[in-house]
Amino acid sequence: MFSEDRPTSTRDAGPDGRPVERRRRADRADRAGTPPDGVERRRQRAVDSLGLSVPARQQRDDRFDRITRLAARIFDASWAGITVLDGDQAWFPSAQGFDIPLMPREDTFCSRTTSNARLTVVPDATLDPDYAGLPAVVNDGIRFYAGVPMTDTLGNVIGVFCVYDHSPRTMPGRDLETLEDLAAWAQSELVGSSEMLRAGQVQKAMLPAAPLHRDGWDVDGICLPALAVGGDLFDFALTNGVIHIGLGDVMGKGTGAALVGAGVRAAVRSTHPEVVTGTDLGTTTHRVARTLRGDLERNESFVTLFQCAIDVASGSVRYADAGAGLCVLLRVDGTVERLTSEDRPLGILPDDTWTEHRTTIDPGDRLLVFSDGLLDLLHDQVEWWPEVGTLVGEHADPAGLLLAVRELTAAQVALDDVTAVAVYRSPEARE
Repeated sequence: MFSEDRPTSTRDAGPDGRPVERRRRADRADRAGTPPDGVERRRQRAVDSLGLSVPARQQRDDRFDRITRLAARIFDASWAGITVLDGDQAWFPSAQGFDIPLMPREDTFCSRTTSNARLTVVPDATLDPDYAGLPAVVNDGIRFYAGVPMTDTLGNVIGVFCVYDHSPRTMPGRDLETLEDLAAWAQSELVGSSEMLRAGQVQKAMLPAAPLHRDGWDVDGICLPALAVGGDLFDFALTNGVIHIGLGDVMGKGTGAALVGAGVRAAVRSTHPEVVTGTDLGTTTHRVARTLRGDLERNESFVTLFQCAIDVASGSVRYADAGAGLCVLLRVDGTVERLTSEDRPLGILPDDTWTEHRTTIDPGDRLLVFSDGLLDLLHDQVEWWPEVGTLVGEHADPAGLLLAVRELTAAQVALDDVTAVAVYRSPEARE
């Protein structure tokens, strides 16, 4: 939409006898173009759901800055940026040429563009009463504005991509197409990154809320997705004196693996009541596999899964390993044992079965189960258990061990999700 060139002066009087500028100030809220209540409620809900509200995301992002810098150069513009309206405020995920953390929504050009929900071009803001009184015009000398609304998948305006200049100008059709292309790029980044951020927050919230400390036992875990979300999962809980632990790894990474992983976690958790009452872990693993069979077949995927049930009083351990094979038990005397199994991952063959195995965790022993993302970071990926045993032995508690895993992952740039659960039994524990 092109704003009409309507000559006006702040000294002219309107029909009511008041100076035009005073009338503008009185009617600013109306001219800000706030959308109808229903539209605005949907728009605000979209901003909130994407995590774009001011408290959550008031920070600049290099990905957006690259696009707005490019826009400023292409159009030789004084300013370029992305504006997000949150309630009665506006903030800027990216800004070139100005540094304003927050400002009132009604003081922005982009409030009008949000209301119009279409391309808005203002050749000379001083000649348009809807814009002439804005602080950017009065205080900063902005004359030209062009803004493209950025929408979510449902068409709700969640931001505006815009350029400004201190000189009046027009924007030819080809330039408008380029501006819309840049806006579409920024929109894809903004919506995509926000959705992934939210997905990552949801996935993190599904993990155990706190470490477990009970009767000389310490259990904690960590999940480090290679992307914003991942296909690894872990869970643990203590019920009736039995600690039930599960760690799974869905083939692949990213959103698809994360969705399958959520189903795996739910299926494993559904077996918890039976596990803590002593039901064979081979049987419960088969139940999990049966629950997931259709999903895994449709997605042509498979899952490695390790589960164990630990009796807190005696230290006896029952476990089932579906194709994982990445679990070490460091004995108090320094001996490193692997907990192994010949069973295949879930989703390979429909008639597969799984076997329950047994061992003990004695006072002073430590167990670590992990996904193959950590295996990729080790020096020896064939005979890896001595290196893992050394890593476990170097740290006195699960928190220290998992911090070391995090640092190792950051230092070597993991190519896959890295997940680990550590179980320490106090040396002072007695049966």
